[in-house]
Amino acid sequence: MEADGRPQKKPTSPWVYVGCGCAALVLLGMLGFAGLGWWGYRTGKDYAEAMKDPVKRAEKVRAVLPYKELPAGYYPAFAFSAPMGLMEMAMFSDRAPGTGRVGREEQGFDQRGFMYMSMRQVRDNKEKMARFLRGEAPRPDDSGWAQSNVKFDPKEVVRRGTVNVGGTDVLYSAGRGDINSRGRRQTHGLVTMVMPQCPHDPRLRFGMWFGPDPDPEKPVAEANFSGTNADPAAIQEFLGHFQLCPG
Repeated sequence: MEADGRPQKKPTSPWVYVGCGCAALVLLGMLGFAGLGWWGYRTGKDYAEAMKDPVKRAEKVRAVLPYKELPAGYYPAFAFSAPMGLMEMAMFSDRAPGTGRVGREEQGFDQRGFMYMSMRQVRDNKEKMARFLRGEAPRPDDSGWAQSNVKFDPKEVVRRGTVNVGGTDVLYSAGRGDINSRGRRQTHGLVTMVMPQCPHDPRLRFGMWFGPDPDPEKPVAEANFSGTNADPAAIQEFLGHFQLCPG
């Protein structure tokens, strides 16, 4: 009994608080899954609509990687944006809209393509990518292209260096290797990986430019790469069409 004669209250079991806390976590988890489900539904719907409409598709691609005029023979293929700014990706293809099946078929390319990603900085992913392009470290596991729709297995480096694009230094590494587009076909070609050194920008911005190998049977020292995506002058001219860094 209490001093005033009222019945003494039993202390609340700590398991009540644990149970309430667990219930709150479950509720938050359910709300999170619901939010992700809604985001996935909206993203899928917007993506499907954009793939059917070349104008909407171009708008979405330009929102990820702005450009005034695309290089000759390239078309906006698709764009993807993850929630909370985790990652954005834009793809350009040598396939004109309407020349293939709507959907995954139009995401690929025949001979030439350009994929560009913007990722949130996580730990030292920017530094690891820069060291890889300079030839100072192996390919980082969190490079981002492992989750892309185009896979590249580098076999032989053609050349590395830096080009200046509109006042911004861009690291590049061009190499021969196997290209797999959407898991349907594998070809041998050239891939040039580029990384603009955007000032005061915390994000990792990274691109891959795909093209055919002009002399696949010749050693690198004997092959002529002039005018290809392994040519520094061609790299500079091609990238000049895009706004690689935030304005």
